[in-house]
Amino acid sequence: MKLYDDPAFAHLDPRLVVHLQHLIDTSAKKNNAYDTLQGLIQVNNELNNNNIKCTPEMQKSLLNCFKETLPKAQRKQFDMFFNMINKIK
Repeated sequence: MKLYDDPAFAHLDPRLVVHLQHLIDTSAKKNNAYDTLQGLIQVNNELNNNNIKCTPEMQKSLLNCFKETLPKAQRKQFDMFFNMINKIK
C-alpha cells in the first residue's frame, strides 16, 4: 500500500505524503536492506523536520511500506532487525 492510500497518513499535507512515498520508492530501486534502512532514516528526518510525531499506526505503515520494497528473502531479516530493536527499547 502506498502512503497516500493509507488512512494513517490522511491527516498530513498530501504533498508531504507524496514526498515521503517518493523517498520510499527511491530507496526501493536499490533493492537492498541497507538502502531501505537509509530510506527509513530519511523519512524519519522529514517527519521530524515537519514537527510530525508518528503514531503507532503510522510507524507500522511505514515499516510495512519499506518491507514491501525488499526482495522476499530479505523481508525476514528486516522483521528480525526491528523485532530486536523493539526488545531493546
